[in-house]
Amino acid sequence: MSADVDVISILLIDDNPGDRRIAEIALKEGERDAQMSCHILSAGCLRDGLALLTAEDAQIDAIILDLGLPDASGFEGLRRLRNANPAVPIVVLTGQPDLSMAIAALKRGANDYLEKGEIQPKALWRAIRYAIERKQSEADLLALANTDPLTGLLNRRAFFGQLEAAIEQSRRSQLACAIVAFDLDNFKEVNDVFGHQAGDNLLVEIARRVRGQIRKTDSAGRLGGDEFAVVAPNLKSGSGAIEIAEKIKLAVATIDELDGVHVKTSISIGIAVFPMDDSPADVLVSHADMAMYRSKGRKSGPINFYDEEMDRQVKARHVIKKSMLGDIASGKFFLHYQPIVDTQTYEIVAAEGLARWRNQNDEVIAPGEFIPIAEETGWISALGARLLEDACAYIQHSVAGGRPTVPISLNLSTVQCRNQHFALQLVSIILRYGIDPHLINFEITESAIIQNIDMTRRNIGMLKDIGIGVHIDDFGTGYSSLSILRDLPLDVLKVDRSFVSAMTEDSGAHQIVEAIAELSRRMRFKTIAEGVETEEQALRLREIGIDYLQGFYFSPPVRLEEFRRILDAGTPLGIARKADAALAARHEA
Repeated sequence: MSADVDVISILLIDDNPGDRRIAEIALKEGERDAQMSCHILSAGCLRDGLALLTAEDAQIDAIILDLGLPDASGFEGLRRLRNANPAVPIVVLTGQPDLSMAIAALKRGANDYLEKGEIQPKALWRAIRYAIERKQSEADLLALANTDPLTGLLNRRAFFGQLEAAIEQSRRSQLACAIVAFDLDNFKEVNDVFGHQAGDNLLVEIARRVRGQIRKTDSAGRLGGDEFAVVAPNLKSGSGAIEIAEKIKLAVATIDELDGVHVKTSISIGIAVFPMDDSPADVLVSHADMAMYRSKGRKSGPINFYDEEMDRQVKARHVIKKSMLGDIASGKFFLHYQPIVDTQTYEIVAAEGLARWRNQNDEVIAPGEFIPIAEETGWISALGARLLEDACAYIQHSVAGGRPTVPISLNLSTVQCRNQHFALQLVSIILRYGIDPHLINFEITESAIIQNIDMTRRNIGMLKDIGIGVHIDDFGTGYSSLSILRDLPLDVLKVDRSFVSAMTEDSGAHQIVEAIAELSRRMRFKTIAEGVETEEQALRLREIGIDYLQGFYFSPPVRLEEFRRILDAGTPLGIARKADAALAARHEA
């Protein structure tokens, strides 16, 4: 047989070993006449056949199925195979010369049938070839029925089918699904000036470019005239939809020539997002259309969301995202420092370094706006490294200049902690600056630890080995796992601000703080209470036995120059004297 003969893979499912062997021999003997070669996979039950069909590397071209399997009575096996992979043609084998059985099988999705007594090489190969050809014809007809004949995109009916499937998937996955609808701003002018053939050519070119910009999981369709839409499933947020929209907008805007004549093209885009907009498929498309027509006015730009509040939020988030990466590298991100004081003396013993960002418009962006984006994009590791370098540079400069220096605490993101080598990256920066590792602490939440406790234990161990402090941040709001406290080499528990703010009015919160303080003493941890804003809170925390305090009562987070001034003074804003007087007055009362 020549080397260029087609080779197909056939899955044979039959519980009778003798019948399987007959079919295998017939297939091999018929290869020459059929001008085809086959690779046969055999299974004795439906379960094993399904496993072969759905394997990750499976490439099955046809299935030969016995209708009388022990684990699939009647047409059950046929139904389950069709559901598992509807693209693979199926030839059914029946042991009964019953034409009605064969017809029923064809109605249920079989592509051909053969009686077991007819298993001869030519007959078996004829059935397989016919099944494959029939399946291809069905696929061609289906594609024709679902495809816009001009652009090759999905037609309106097929697009709505994809959208409904994407909505159902979104309900199961809890991820968002977006409809990105757009049309040309000047399509009538193109038709009037250059003719309808030129207009058709432009639509074909737009379709080609759209296919090149969307993801494999997205589906693009032509809904009519010059109106197009894309279904974009599996989105974490609306930002993903605006990124797809911007790619499409740019791809269409770069069409500058049509049939040798210079043209200028632009589109207006509207976006609706499920489940934020929990509407049926037809209503979602209508909402995307409404947003698209709002874009026509250009007062709010060429891309708009149906929900105006969502539109504002997503656009603001997208602007932040676009400028973040360059600013991380250029030093636009920096630290503010918030003092941490000794509860008894109110002397500054440490400080927490808190991320700040001054963007290109000289606006200071709050961490709550950019940290989630940095985590979502994976840029948080680069940002964390940048901020650690700032802290190390400050410490290095202070030590070299003989100025007062205290340890600086920095937050570690959950995303950073997923990297199995995160400790090595941090340690290498600290060693490069040649500073005392005891002057750096890292704050990590319980949720970050619990995701991979063995890996986190190894990394924390590496940090501790060279003298870096490790604090549990927001203790009491996460898992509050005693096993974490027992198994990990920690230094400090940080009491969450929610308990501190409530403890003067809520006895339950007060008791939780007392319990954390007692637990820490017994396990030889130090404690920090954050969010201290009043004299009453500070005094109660002192009485309870909390070791250190942090909050606006002492100082807000301040720029480096102000922190140095406070540190040189030794006590922030003279509050120690004020607090001592208040404590003395309480004792006298």
